[in-house]
Amino acid sequence: MKKTTWVLTLLAGAALTAAGGMMTSTSALAADQIVLRLAHINANTDPKQKDAEKFKELVEQKTNGQVKVEIYGAGVLGNVREIIEGLQLGTNEVVIEGFGTLPSYTNLSLLDLVPFMFRDRAHFDKVWEGELGGELLKQAGDEAGMKLFGPSYRGVRVTTSTKKFTDVAGVKGLKIRVPADDMSVKTWQALGATPTPMAMTEVLTGLQQGTVEAQENPPILSYNFGLADICKFLIKTDHRWSADVFMMDQSYFNSLPENVQTAIVEAGNEAGHYTSGLITDNEDGFLQKWKDAGAEIVTPELDGFREATKDVVKDNFPELTDWVEKIKAVQ
Repeated sequence: MKKTTWVLTLLAGAALTAAGGMMTSTSALAADQIVLRLAHINANTDPKQKDAEKFKELVEQKTNGQVKVEIYGAGVLGNVREIIEGLQLGTNEVVIEGFGTLPSYTNLSLLDLVPFMFRDRAHFDKVWEGELGGELLKQAGDEAGMKLFGPSYRGVRVTTSTKKFTDVAGVKGLKIRVPADDMSVKTWQALGATPTPMAMTEVLTGLQQGTVEAQENPPILSYNFGLADICKFLIKTDHRWSADVFMMDQSYFNSLPENVQTAIVEAGNEAGHYTSGLITDNEDGFLQKWKDAGAEIVTPELDGFREATKDVVKDNFPELTDWVEKIKAVQ
């Protein structure tokens, strides 16, 4: 359990400066002010930074300055695993990351990684902005010991590759970087690839050294990690629709005043909706950025991908089948 972070004073003139969009604190704070350190791993040009900035603006506004949010982006406080662990260790109070990054805390996180579960963007929004999405975040949060809120559209995942393929047969033997979760590994094994779990911060080097030949992520995130410099094929596998969420340690969140809890959740939900719109508005623009960088945009035949992965959940994660069916049934 983590104690509430109450800031009594700051040494006169002391400044906390962070790279990649972190906020600077230079003045003494009121004795009853709460400081929330928000961590993410993405660049300050990424929509996740905009999500963080909107959250900061709204929390401080809704609490009349009782809560101050400090943003630590660009992986300054660590990689994904480290910043999530930091919620319990007390090195940060808030994280923005993919719902699918929590499988070591709750198996329900793997639902964010199920291939071809969502029909389209409208289906994704109806699930995450509806009652079922709220139930999922509540149950997953209780299992993980976290408060999860503020889902946002992270973008449909595509494959960026140094090798071109146009159908599932072309994936055979492809060395592809995947997140460190069993769903991603099983999915790409079912497709005939050779998946290699790797931290996102190591992917560019892995591609340059030939450790991997491809990786899969939303186009915006992939571009912001500099992958267009080496991946000359963006292949629209569109295999997964992922959500980012705000994460806090549940015990810490529950220790906060009720009005602060309410303001934090409201701010997260509003910031998430705002960021979803930003990503939607910029998706075509980032595909153009890939083209401008010299990448070929490939639209593969997807029926073979769907067929190859249709039993991934049933064969490997049967405890998730009921949730998958409920999600697919949302109209």
